[in-house]
Amino acid sequence: MVILKIAWRNIWRNKVRSLVVITAIALGLWAGTFASGFYEGMIDQKIEDVINNEYAHFQVHDSLFREELLLMKNIKGHQAIVDALAADDSVKAFTSRTIISGMFASSRKTGALRLLGIDPTSEAAVTGLDQRLIDGAYFEGIKRNPILISKKTAETYGLDLRNKVVVTAQDAEGEIVAASFRVVGIFSSNNGMFDGMNAYVLATDVQRMLSLSDDHYHEIAVMLKENGLAESYAEKYAKRFPEQEVLPWLDLAMGMRYMVEASGTFSFVIVAIILFALLFSIVNTMLMAVMERTREIGMLKAVGLSRGRVFAMIMIETLLLSMVGAPIGMFATYLMIQRTGEVGIDLGEIGETYSDLGFSAVVYPSLDLQTYFSIGIMVLFMALIAALYPALKAVRLNASEAIRKI
Repeated sequence: MVILKIAWRNIWRNKVRSLVVITAIALGLWAGTFASGFYEGMIDQKIEDVINNEYAHFQVHDSLFREELLLMKNIKGHQAIVDALAADDSVKAFTSRTIISGMFASSRKTGALRLLGIDPTSEAAVTGLDQRLIDGAYFEGIKRNPILISKKTAETYGLDLRNKVVVTAQDAEGEIVAASFRVVGIFSSNNGMFDGMNAYVLATDVQRMLSLSDDHYHEIAVMLKENGLAESYAEKYAKRFPEQEVLPWLDLAMGMRYMVEASGTFSFVIVAIILFALLFSIVNTMLMAVMERTREIGMLKAVGLSRGRVFAMIMIETLLLSMVGAPIGMFATYLMIQRTGEVGIDLGEIGETYSDLGFSAVVYPSLDLQTYFSIGIMVLFMALIAALYPALKAVRLNASEAIRKI
């Protein structure tokens, strides 16, 4: 207890130096922890977009469909799978899609686009597509061949509501067919990559256009009641319907499994780099403190203060500095993450680049309590390491020589 009091008083003997170290620790932790929260927010938003906008929790396809997106590789036994999903209490919603890749032409431009033939009601239940409209109506107001396009597609092809587009594709017989569609609505998912590649039409319109049967579906997207069930339920249905390919979103979204697994490590690497830089600052500060108090430490040793207590005194001083600076930095980070996590951080023009890469242009930083705790442990170890050299330097001082120093 006496050593603790001495260490605490020693810290404040040079208030400016101590406050500089405390501020450096607080700012360093704030920067590192907030950067971690920002990155975690990006990953969380990406996961949410992948699940809610694109893949749901798992999907069912013909085992060969995803390789070449061949029109005739539809799901065999579609009704049996639908019945099984409808009877499963853990399934929140599901939707069937007929998917084609074709040429998309407006009066301004021609290009390739993927058309998702959907049932509007079940699609809205799975992806909330009806909530992403920024203009127009959700398949209402146009009776024949309505199409829902993204804001990005509308800008690229110079389209507005009720404009006509022509879609050209191969039908079931391999013949080239074309049909005109009218823009019924414009949506935006904040994922430029997805928006630029996809448009939505009615499954019945696609099936009629390509001479397909009314149960010709290429994909079933399934939303579960809990995110954590995705992989286990994909495996469950893969065993139940072995002739189909059943994959969770982690395997459908390219690179997502690696990204999720690496996200935690990346966060700690950011903090570790900043703490490593702070370590040298603390070592330098404590070493200066020891050198300035050489005579004092020599006198303490001369009157009987053991080497162990001298060592402990310097160690405790360093720990106390860290224990004052770290909570300030982490509390500031917590407040900032809570605030920005609610309102989001709009990346502006930079966000457009992120959007084109499949990330949301608005980031909502987030960090779980476990990460705060882990960072606190890292700070503790950093402080201990930083204190070792100055403490050993103090222990090795010769009492008689130290007393004679001016």
